[in-house]
Amino acid sequence: VKIDDDVVYLAPHALANMVRERRRNRCTLVSANVVNHAIMSALHQDRGAHRAYSPTEEDARRRLPWKRTGEVNMSPKFRFERFPASRCVVERWDCAALVHESFLDRASDGTLCAFDFGWYDFNRAGYREHQYVHRSPSIGKEYSTQGARWSTNCFAFMKEDLAQADWKAIYGKGDDEEEFTGPLAERLDRHSCAVGSALAVHFSYGSQE
Repeated sequence: VKIDDDVVYLAPHALANMVRERRRNRCTLVSANVVNHAIMSALHQDRGAHRAYSPTEEDARRRLPWKRTGEVNMSPKFRFERFPASRCVVERWDCAALVHESFLDRASDGTLCAFDFGWYDFNRAGYREHQYVHRSPSIGKEYSTQGARWSTNCFAFMKEDLAQADWKAIYGKGDDEEEFTGPLAERLDRHSCAVGSALAVHFSYGSQE
């Protein structure tokens, strides 16, 4: 199991549920159900897991806790697209704040089940579903690409799943996420999936901070 260092919460039995799903051999890479995720934030939105908040500029300036204004987020200001480079995930700190506030609020009243979508196939629309611009600012790399990329914050796998990986694309300041969830998945012709009961929370993308 690979867990990023900015995963700040794992539900009880989350790792066991991921490993159990991988051992069923239905998917090659098995992700946790990650809060603050470029693909799964849209799934959480569709389930009504995100609650409504209307922070003011004063709240942001003084870093005050956000106050809930409704049961479900329906604001056009916080609209999450199911897309690898969704702007309301990878570019905006306030979108990250909204999903974290929603998680904490639901944890306090015992309704975290709202985040549980059951089971999700990342490749249900094939291996080249999305067109997007890949950016690696640290090495000044940017190019247009196509794939079904998803954030690999926390996932289960077996060593043979990565045997055909192009390690030249990964070593140094390469991009394991781009390779594992894109070209490798297509070469193997194996879908990846996420398990709704394996809830995890990812703190932030660098571009959200």
